[in-house]
Amino acid sequence: MQTKLVIVAFLIFVGLSCSPYRQKDLIGDWQAISITQEGDTLKIDPKIVKFTFNKDEGYTFRSTLNYQESGTYYIINKQLFTMDTLNRASTEKIVEILQLSPDSMNLKMNDAGKERLMKLKKVH
Repeated sequence: MQTKLVIVAFLIFVGLSCSPYRQKDLIGDWQAISITQEGDTLKIDPKIVKFTFNKDEGYTFRSTLNYQESGTYYIINKQLFTMDTLNRASTEKIVEILQLSPDSMNLKMNDAGKERLMKLKKVH
């Protein structure tokens, strides 16, 4: 009986700790294909917005106005955590992964209290 309880507890722990998304699907170069805020399409060229995620949990992000981040990342459940080590005043950021497949990703983030959705495609 005690062995069964240990096995059940182990299976519950493993089930709760498993993320629905795999880091290996995130690795590569990503390019935005659409960006909306509060349901409206932002008036920027989404091709400028790019992420690169490496196997060593390093990332880079490029956006409009020559904005750039570089640092570390990790995934817990449906959340992507990034810590920019390029910009000194940066804090850890968290975005929700709505969808992640080997060739596409949808992210949900908050920009000054406004919901922003970004759809990306894998380019490499």
